[in-house]
Amino acid sequence: MSHHAHHNRPEGERVGPVGIATALAGPARKFTVTTHRKPDGDAAGSMIGLARVLRGRGHDVIMWHVEGPGLPDDLAWLLAPGEEVRTGPVEDGDDRTLVSVDAATSHRVSDDDPSLLGDPIINIDHHHDDPAWGDINLIDGDASSTAELILQVMDAMDVALTADVALPLYVGLVTDTGRFSYASTGPGAHHAAARMVEAGVRPGEVYRRLYEGTPLGDLRLAGRAIAAARAERGGRLVVAVITEDDIAAAGGEDSDGVVEALRAARGAEVSALIRAAGDGDWRVSMRASGDAVDVSAIAALEGGGGHRAAAGFTCHRDPEAIIALIRDAMIAQGA
Repeated sequence: MSHHAHHNRPEGERVGPVGIATALAGPARKFTVTTHRKPDGDAAGSMIGLARVLRGRGHDVIMWHVEGPGLPDDLAWLLAPGEEVRTGPVEDGDDRTLVSVDAATSHRVSDDDPSLLGDPIINIDHHHDDPAWGDINLIDGDASSTAELILQVMDAMDVALTADVALPLYVGLVTDTGRFSYASTGPGAHHAAARMVEAGVRPGEVYRRLYEGTPLGDLRLAGRAIAAARAERGGRLVVAVITEDDIAAAGGEDSDGVVEALRAARGAEVSALIRAAGDGDWRVSMRASGDAVDVSAIAALEGGGGHRAAAGFTCHRDPEAIIALIRDAMIAQGA
C-alpha cells in the first residue's frame, strides 16, 4: 500500500441488509474483512463473526487490520487456534472484495488509499455520521452495534446463527451497548442477545472475560483518577486527569472503565477522562448521560469523533485548557 495523498471517497450506494446479502452472495470468491484502528469489542467481534460466516459459505477470507498482526490482548481470546488477523500489504488484495465493519470513515481503516484494499468496498456500520464511504453501504444509526447489523445481514443471507459466530457478535453487542445500559439499547439488541444465548453463548463467562480479571495496578490507577476527580458547572461535568506520574505510581496501564465510573456521579451530564499520552499529548475520553449533550460534536472540535454518548480526541492542549474547551462546548450546546 502506497502512501500517496488520501482523499475522501465519494458517497456510495446505501442499501439495507438484503442489499448486503445480495452483494455477498454468489459463487466462492475472495474477501478481506477489516475494521477500524484501535478496535473495540464491536469492531473485533463483528469482523470475526462476519469472517466466519463468509468462510462457512466457502469463500476465501482473510481478516486484515492496520494495527495488526493479531488483535489487542483484551480481544485476542476471540480468535480460534489458527485464525489470524493480518496486516501490511495483501499480495492479492486487488482480487478481494473488501468488507469493512464498524468503521465510520475510510481513514479509520487505513490512511492509505483504501482502493488498494480491493474493489468493490462493502461498508457495514452503525455510526449515524458515516458518509457512506464504501461502494455499497449498510448504515443504520438506530442499531445498537455493528454486531446487531451483522445478524440482520445473516438473516437476509439465510445463514443459521452458530455458537462460533454468536460469541464474537455477542461481545460486540455487550460492549457497544455498555452492557445494555446505553440509550442505543433497543428491542433489537435484546432480541439479538436472546438469539445468541440460544445459540450457546454463556453471558456469565463472557462478562468475566470482558470485565473481570483486571490487574490490580489498573484498579489502583482508576482509584487515583477517581480520588482526584473534580466537578465543574455545578456537577454537570465531572473530570479526572491521569498523569504520567499516576501511571508510574499505580503500576497500571489501562484506565478504560474510569470515564464510565465518573459518569455515574449524581447530576453528571458529561464525564471526561484526560490522560497523558506522551510527547505532551493528552487523550480525552468523554461520556454523556441523557440527551442534553452530544459529546461527538465536542470531540469533532479537536479532530476526534465517536457517538453522541461516547466520544474522544487527542490533543496537545494542557488539561486545564481541555476542561475549559469541554465546559464552553457544553454551554454552547445549551447544557
